Amino acid sequence: MRDPKLDAAIDTIGLFPAIQEYKVAAVLFSYRCTITCRHCMFGCRANSADADAVMTPEQCVDALAMLHDTGRLVHIAGGEVMLYWDVLVASVKLANERGVAPHFIETNCSFAADDAITRERLTILKDHGVGGIYTSCDPYHQEHVPAENYLRVQRIAIELFGEKRYYGPDSDPDRVREYEQIVRDESKLRDHVREYTLMMVGTGQQQLAQYMERFPVAKLAEGNPTCEGNFTEDGLWEIHIDVYGNIFMNCGIIIGHIDTSTPAEVLAAAPERTNRFVEALCEGGALALAKLAEAEYGFEMPADVCQACELCYLTRKHLRQFHPEIFGPAEVYA
Repeated sequence: MRDPKLDAAIDTIGLFPAIQEYKVAAVLFSYRCTITCRHCMFGCRANSADADAVMTPEQCVDALAMLHDTGRLVHIAGGEVMLYWDVLVASVKLANERGVAPHFIETNCSFAADDAITRERLTILKDHGVGGIYTSCDPYHQEHVPAENYLRVQRIAIELFGEKRYYGPDSDPDRVREYEQIVRDESKLRDHVREYTLMMVGTGQQQLAQYMERFPVAKLAEGNPTCEGNFTEDGLWEIHIDVYGNIFMNCGIIIGHIDTSTPAEVLAAAPERTNRFVEALCEGGALALAKLAEAEYGFEMPADVCQACELCYLTRKHLRQFHPEIFGPAEVYA
C-alpha cells in the first residue's frame, strides 16, 4: 500500500528532496519511447525492437504494489509512459482503487503539444490518484522535444498538483530554450558532456563517450574505486521492475525477477552479494570485473576508456552473450 508518510514528506519538503531522502523505485512500463536520446542508459528508443512490449494494467498494478513495499517513492516511467495513454489511464485507475497509485509519473513532455491536451491528461492522472509529475529536461531531451512542451507541463503541473509535487531539473525558461541548440553544435555538445558527466552506459556509451577525455585502463588500478555503495540496500539509488518482470538497477544488471522474489526481498537479501559478477564489482570495481571476463570469457581489455563505468559497460556487453539472465535487459546492450 502507498505509505501516507511519504506523501506527507513530499508535501513538507517537496518531491525531489523526498526522492533524495527515501530513494526511488520505478515501474518501467515499456522501453519504447517517443524519442531516442543520446544519453539514455536504458537504450530506450522510438524504433525499439520490442515496440509492442508494454505492461498490462494488472501487471503494472502488481509491480506498483511490490515497489511500495520497499518504502521508497514509487513512480511509473519508461520509455515514455504517455505513448500508451489508454493503458496508462487504466493502470493508474486500477492502482488507485487498490491503494497503490504511484507517487509520481515521469514524462519527457513530448505529448504536451498544447495547453488543452496537457491539462486534460494531467487532470486525469491527478483524479486517479497520481501524486505528482517529474519531467525530463536537458540538451539530450530537448534535441527532440521542444522547450515549450517542457515549460507548458511545468506550468500546468504546478497549477494542478502544487509546487511541492512537481519536479523538473530546470526552471529557467531561457536556459531550457538554450538546451535545444547544444546538441546541434559539436563544440557545445563536447563541452557539455565533459562538464556534466554521465554514466557511459547504453546509448550514452555509444554516442557520447567519444567526447570524453580518455586514459589508459591501467590507471584504474590506482586507487580503484569499488561499486559496493551502488549495490547495498542503503546505497542503491533506484530499483526497477521492467516490462519483462526483471528487477534491476540503473546500470543494467538484473538482480532478481518477480517470478521468484520481490524488490523488497532482493534489497533485504544483500544485493551486493547477488552473484559472483556483482561481488567482483563490489570488491574490486570495473577493473576486477573486466579481469574476470578476460580470464574466463575471452574479453579483450581495451587500451583506454573514458571512465570506469565505460569499462564496466563494455565488459558487461561482452558477458551478456554468456549470461543474458544477469546482464540485461537487451535494450541496454543493443
